[in-house]
Amino acid sequence: MKFQLSLNFKISLLVIVIVNLVLILIGVMIVNQIYQLEIKRTEESAMDLAQSTARIPSISENIGQVNGVSVIQPLVEEIRKNTQADFIVILDMEGIRYSHPVEDRLGQYFVGGDEKRVLTKGETYISEAVGTLGKSRRAFVPIYRENQQVGAVSVGILVAGIEEEIKAILRSFYLFLLWGDLLGIVASILLGNNVKKSIFGLEPREIALLLEEKNAIIDSLKEGVIAIDKNKKITMVNKEAKKILNYQEEIIGKEVEQIIENTKLPRLLQTGQAEYNKEQVINNTIILTNRIPIKVGDEVVGVVASFNKKNEVQRMAEELTGVKRFVEALRSQNHGFMNRLHTISGLIQLREYDKAISLISKVSSEKQEITSFIINKIKVNEIAGLLLGKFDRANELKIELKIDSKSSLRRKYSAEFKNSLLTIIGNLINNATESLNDINLKKKKIYIGLFEEQEGLKIIVEDNGKGIPEQLQTKVFERGFSTKTGNSRGIGLDLIQRNIKLFAGKIELKSIVGQGTKFTITIPYPK
Repeated sequence: MKFQLSLNFKISLLVIVIVNLVLILIGVMIVNQIYQLEIKRTEESAMDLAQSTARIPSISENIGQVNGVSVIQPLVEEIRKNTQADFIVILDMEGIRYSHPVEDRLGQYFVGGDEKRVLTKGETYISEAVGTLGKSRRAFVPIYRENQQVGAVSVGILVAGIEEEIKAILRSFYLFLLWGDLLGIVASILLGNNVKKSIFGLEPREIALLLEEKNAIIDSLKEGVIAIDKNKKITMVNKEAKKILNYQEEIIGKEVEQIIENTKLPRLLQTGQAEYNKEQVINNTIILTNRIPIKVGDEVVGVVASFNKKNEVQRMAEELTGVKRFVEALRSQNHGFMNRLHTISGLIQLREYDKAISLISKVSSEKQEITSFIINKIKVNEIAGLLLGKFDRANELKIELKIDSKSSLRRKYSAEFKNSLLTIIGNLINNATESLNDINLKKKKIYIGLFEEQEGLKIIVEDNGKGIPEQLQTKVFERGFSTKTGNSRGIGLDLIQRNIKLFAGKIELKSIVGQGTKFTITIPYPK
């Protein structure tokens, strides 16, 4: 198995290396600067001392004199001992010493060879040479008497002494670098631990594995998932979401409104309130979506939405107007036919053959008439089946159900739109049937009109039931509100209104107590 360094160790090692490199570079620069400054300071001190010494009258007056050494030597040595100079040498124009830290060398020639410029040209300068005391930095200044050069003074500081002073300074600096290095090591360890803690103690490879697992899980979901950040940019989307959106290109990083024109996600960035089980139409597909804000503390930093084509509206439509509804219609039809068969059987037993034949013809004619009308006018099979079932149920309840002769459904509609129509028409007829079934009325009537007009599909369902009081007409569309008692009430009109809104339709209610209720719905044709 390949050995891998931990993130903490990598961060600590990186910080330590960087800190050491920085300290070394700074150290080299500072050491060089300190050396240059110390040399310059030493040279300036030597030059100042040399110039001061050259201006002492007793020195210039005794150069070249017989007893000059006895006057100059003690005076110069006293000056040397009170300064940092390693030697102060007074020499005449021949290079003969009149002062020197070692008395045995008095009267001897100056050693080094760098004194010629001051003696021959009278220049003031600093040089480096090896004398009798060793390698030194020397300041040369000419000495004048009555405006005539009579000698020179050389003030020297041994290089070994300068280096020793520099080393003493550097020892303190190296100690400072060491403490800085130790501090960097401690800081790197603390930084590594803090970074590790902020990512929940995970290593980079573990984070990468979790990310891959998360993407695999999200892509395996049978519902679409999409997330945006606080700038409305898409940060995550799974395969199912792309499939529902019919968008196979890369969309991460794009603004969500460019991909979903009627998106409600940016609204949650402002409200911070989650929304559940909301219907929406995307690409002519009804979806049920949950929208949840992503919060860090109290700040909304994004929104995530999950949605699916197999939504609650479709499931409820299937339950209300699908297979169960057709089964109920068949049962109702079977019950009605059994009653008629019993009647026909009784007439035959009573030998009332003409009446039996007349009843058979009447039933056959009524059924054939409504079936032929619906088959010829209503080309949407699901709606045709629904109307046939409702017709039989109305006959069973002694309700006259009339479909307008100008009704027609010949366009091709999407499955989502047809499901919505089933929900709308089925619930409207159910409400009308229940309204009439609850009252004692001689002639109970329901009128249905389905018209494909230029501006859209118009649906009219009208009954002559007990009507809805004016003060309740604005409340009947609220989910859970019902004038009847019992469970599962107050759902039908809410479903109707939701499905109408999905396709930007309108609903109009007119009702008079004691006279009946009329619903008029207009829905633009879906693109």
